[in-house]
Amino acid sequence: MNILWFQRDLRLVDHAPLQAAIDAEQPLMLVYCYEPLVLNEGHFNSRHGRFIMESLQNLTRTLKESGLVLHVFRNDFLAVLRKIHRRYGVDTIFSYREKGLRAIEQRNQEIEAFCQEQEIQWQASEPLEILPERVTDWKRFWRKEMQKTIHYPELSRIKPVSLSIGFIDQLSVIDSPDQFYIPDFHFQRGGPDQAQEWLTSFLKIRAVQYLEADNNPYLSRYNASRLSPYIAWGNVSVRQIYQSCQQAIKEGFYPKALKDFLDHLYRHDYILFTTHQGYACDQDRPDAAPDEERQQLFERWKRGNSGVPLVDAAMRCLLETGYLIPRLRQLLLSVLKQRLPEFESEGLCWLAQHSLDFEPRLFYYYVSQPIHQRKFLNPVLESQRMPACIHFLRIWLPELVNLPPRFLHEPWRLKKADQKRYSVWLGSSYPIAPKAWIPRIRKQQKKLVV
Repeated sequence: MNILWFQRDLRLVDHAPLQAAIDAEQPLMLVYCYEPLVLNEGHFNSRHGRFIMESLQNLTRTLKESGLVLHVFRNDFLAVLRKIHRRYGVDTIFSYREKGLRAIEQRNQEIEAFCQEQEIQWQASEPLEILPERVTDWKRFWRKEMQKTIHYPELSRIKPVSLSIGFIDQLSVIDSPDQFYIPDFHFQRGGPDQAQEWLTSFLKIRAVQYLEADNNPYLSRYNASRLSPYIAWGNVSVRQIYQSCQQAIKEGFYPKALKDFLDHLYRHDYILFTTHQGYACDQDRPDAAPDEERQQLFERWKRGNSGVPLVDAAMRCLLETGYLIPRLRQLLLSVLKQRLPEFESEGLCWLAQHSLDFEPRLFYYYVSQPIHQRKFLNPVLESQRMPACIHFLRIWLPELVNLPPRFLHEPWRLKKADQKRYSVWLGSSYPIAPKAWIPRIRKQQKKLVV
């Protein structure tokens, strides 16, 4: 028998390992594992678990129509593989090769060693057929890859493997994935069907203001593509998005905006496939215990109560929706590194946990930029310059909704009379920003002409 192992590729269309497994014409077992080594890794959050659970439910419904079963085990894949091989014998494992986390890289090495020992063939496919480091003209190569035929699987050709219920129960060792249920409508729901709905609505409707939404924290919630979590968890392939986008352009839907979107898509893949460093979420506290005041400042940063409006609104948006435009993620990262450097490791884990579209290689790329590239972003200037930022601040900081713009960007300028007038009490209804966090706006001195 053969095994098709799903990981961050929770779809059926344009799935090279699935197509290879079907072409092998051998009894096939479809498997996904909630692996403790991943669940216990510092980046993982229940919102990720919920997205995976919804994606698996979507796949299960589709497969059930063809009389197929997706076996979901709550165990490390290697442990499951050992038991299945001992009981039934495994010839070939078909999967993509997941990368990015150091724990995953180590697990892959252990699986390779076991397969070699047991003479099991592991066909671990790459998303692109040629390794990118061998490519000279990367953009040309990428476009050629994106134009290849999309394969739609003939599920009727799959020969399913039936396992005894008792044996299936032996393969799971941790709690039910139902623990990941989060009754919150702010999060995007997982699954290939949801991915297709978001893609269609973007290409045919929401892209109308995509160019304006690119750096707009308010418009981006509605007019950005919002496809990043579906790409991160493999509900849709980049090739599917590319070809759908090209078709929409041919039909006359927002060509300028969609061409700009394709440039962003290319940039995403270029970073993803040229970043080979593994990432480990290390939540260890600093060697020297920070004083209580510094610890409280870090907790305020984590909860969006720092007293700096744009920083707080950005963090609250991330906590509630799992989504944030890149510029605001850079702002949170900048504040963490510049104002709370002793908590950098723990803070990075916090950002990874609450980003629904967390992808380890992309995350590593952005947090590991050289020091000279880590430009500190002034939250006040960013707040004043970002289009429609007033609306964004008032959505996520309801306690400041009555403030006029001049105070909304800098509430620390409120005098007692102003606080009474606008019913905003610093230190009570809204926290007071630390003095070291208040940006200094330098006024240029006028030169006297003699």
